[in-house]
Amino acid sequence: MKKEPKIESATVRAEYAQHVVPSYKRSATAPVLVRGKGSRVWDADGKEYLDFGSGIAVNCLGHAHPRLAEVMRRQGEELVHVSNIFFHPKQAELATALVQRTGPGKMFFCNSGAEANEGMVKAARKAGSGEGRYEVITALNSFHGRTLGMIAASGQERLREGFGPVMPGFVYVPFNDLAAVEKAIGPKTAAVMVEGIQGEGGVIPATADYLLGLRKLTKEKGVSLLMDSVQCGHYRTGRFQSYELILEKAGKREKFLPDAVSMAKSLGAGFPIGAVWFGEKLKDVLGPGSHATTYGGTALACAVALEILKIIEEEKLAENIAARGEELKRGLAQLTGKGWVGEVRGYGGMVGVTVRGRTHAEVAEALAQQGLLVVPAGSDVLRFLAPYNVSMAEIEEAVRKVEATL
Repeated sequence: MKKEPKIESATVRAEYAQHVVPSYKRSATAPVLVRGKGSRVWDADGKEYLDFGSGIAVNCLGHAHPRLAEVMRRQGEELVHVSNIFFHPKQAELATALVQRTGPGKMFFCNSGAEANEGMVKAARKAGSGEGRYEVITALNSFHGRTLGMIAASGQERLREGFGPVMPGFVYVPFNDLAAVEKAIGPKTAAVMVEGIQGEGGVIPATADYLLGLRKLTKEKGVSLLMDSVQCGHYRTGRFQSYELILEKAGKREKFLPDAVSMAKSLGAGFPIGAVWFGEKLKDVLGPGSHATTYGGTALACAVALEILKIIEEEKLAENIAARGEELKRGLAQLTGKGWVGEVRGYGGMVGVTVRGRTHAEVAEALAQQGLLVVPAGSDVLRFLAPYNVSMAEIEEAVRKVEATL
């Protein structure tokens, strides 16, 4: 058997510097990752890391899950891609599964979270076009993607710097401030779009009263309510959608169903796929020719997404990540006020820790030196985005690695 040549980290970094657009902020010492298994990855020099970055909340089943590898092989030998002018059974099956988990409505499939959010905004604008409604209210500190449309939608000015003129039609108000939304709604308002938990903004959950208030207000005003669940959805909090958990934690039993929900990241566990669930109000708005994507809902992508749903259910991974997340929060909370560890917040596989006395990038690099990978967010937060099949022993190991940096 021919031995594979050794991968040299310095060579890979040099090739990146010469041939890859520098649009990502990588540390000069960031590891060159070559292999993964479960919650762990290894770099080119053989160092092992506990991966609590999960590809920024993507790898919900960790790395190299054998059932995903098998479904990719099997479906790849059968049917990978056909045009959306034809039918194929995997897309129908996945659409049914997602509608059953969300509510009565229909699915649109695409390739990423930004595309899913674009689709929601287009549908809301189309629905409001007859009345001259096109504005979408979003939250300050929000993040909805990096297309020209979604940097305009995101409530972070830094994302728009150098890309003007910015697409008009977005209004920004403080997050978790229902009165601000009510004040901002006017005759041009088509929709309100929020995240159940602001991810890039720093792991900031919406309150139950805010969500219920938004639903009541948008219905009264005749505007659509759009939920960006790209990062916080698909069981990341231990429930299919984060808003389900938020209402449950608050003891709220009122029925809550938005007009649209965007999905991506954990939907494909590393395989590119995005989707939008549209409820009764918007499900038939995007007719032929109004919206499309070449690769949306391929047979291969849908087969992978279906297998992920089966694995989560059969292995009870929603219950696992909910329990492991509470253990992680308890362990980190015991370190609050020590060294760099500040506030601990979040749910399940989406936990944030504020950083004191250092930059979050510095602490992330220190944690990587200890063999723990996490993801910076906002201006001072580190995200711990564990895979759903993480073990209690791995949670305890992660806390020990944090303690070692104090």
